[in-house]
Amino acid sequence: MTFLRETGGVLLRAPVLAVFALTLMLSACGETGPAGPPADPTAAALKQCQGPDLEKERDCFTALFDARLAREGPAPVLALLDRLAALDADVRRDGHHYAHRIGIAALKSPAEVTRVFATCTPAHQSGCYHGVIQSYFMAMERTGGGVTAASVDGLCADYRGTRADLLFQCTHGLGHGLTILERHDLPEGLTGCDLLSREPEREMCYAGAFMESVVNATHPGHSVAPAAAAGHGGHGGHGGHHAAAAAKPAFKALDAGDLHYPCSTVAEKYLIACYTIQTSAMLHHTRNDVAPVAAECKRAPAKARPTCFLSLGRDVSTMAAGSTTEAIRLCALADAAFRPMCHRGVVEAYVNMNANPAEGIPYCKAVPEADGKRLCYATVGNQAMVLPDGAAKRAQACAAAEAGFGDVCLGRPAAAASA
Repeated sequence: MTFLRETGGVLLRAPVLAVFALTLMLSACGETGPAGPPADPTAAALKQCQGPDLEKERDCFTALFDARLAREGPAPVLALLDRLAALDADVRRDGHHYAHRIGIAALKSPAEVTRVFATCTPAHQSGCYHGVIQSYFMAMERTGGGVTAASVDGLCADYRGTRADLLFQCTHGLGHGLTILERHDLPEGLTGCDLLSREPEREMCYAGAFMESVVNATHPGHSVAPAAAAGHGGHGGHGGHHAAAAAKPAFKALDAGDLHYPCSTVAEKYLIACYTIQTSAMLHHTRNDVAPVAAECKRAPAKARPTCFLSLGRDVSTMAAGSTTEAIRLCALADAAFRPMCHRGVVEAYVNMNANPAEGIPYCKAVPEADGKRLCYATVGNQAMVLPDGAAKRAQACAAAEAGFGDVCLGRPAAAASA
């Protein structure tokens, strides 16, 4: 998922304070103690969990989400996460991983995958969607269904031709889920994606697989499920995955001696998808120094170079921590010819953070170069169209564009040509 934080989350440990947190939460919600008007659950959660110890804070929020999920289901818990993220920078930064965990725990049976998937939202870099798909394949493995051409190609079939937004979320989530299922053996995860019958869906799945591999290597444990989900294949041993996988040498996810690894080793058909996340690996090795990463993107294969700078922009959006000025400064470390793609990556991340294209408009207004500004506005409009009610959201966002850029944002033919 900054974009994520797909690449910037943290290990969600088994909650040390689970019992204490649950007791406080129930009291705050009026379920214990003297009768009276129920407290606002958002304010109660903040009062309960906020504190100077970040690890304890994460454990507390995790326990709270787990307990409410068991009682209420995913939709109210995701809504609470949204409200908390709007008020607390720590929750906002780790929102993808909380949402991922919620998605894992929400699916109780493979037969419910379509219904539960539809209860997720694209907020928090689509973490809930990814968790549901991960849980589905783990449950299938546990029950003997496993990964087959039919199970992979059929899982997202309901969204073909009807919901482009859910088709993307589903097929991208497939890459995450298949890679997790294969104990983060990236080549095996990609082989699972190859079972998809449609090339665009394979590309989305490949990107999810590479993302899962990098995020797991840089932030181990991000996909750990709550204990309650272990019974349907979500914890520790990954649902009883076949013993042969345990005997296979572990796949090397990163290589400090080659900033382009694994992209430098994969088959040509995987190259573009690999570079959609590669700068997260590069920044991991350079300790978040953007300048050498921008230089490395110039050394990427020509067909993948724009994608590398797009990936850099997504990571810049995280590093800038909401500061438009800082994001523009970091993108300026790239050569002028590639800055528009960096800006595109930033604004895609802004839109995807809360599935709200209007949040990208202020950034586009601040982009100094004309080419970067045009691409920025075009990106806001395009990203809106892969969201629910995309046409309405696009029109609303683009109405706030600067004079001369509204048509670019709306994707009108004349503007599209100039963009």
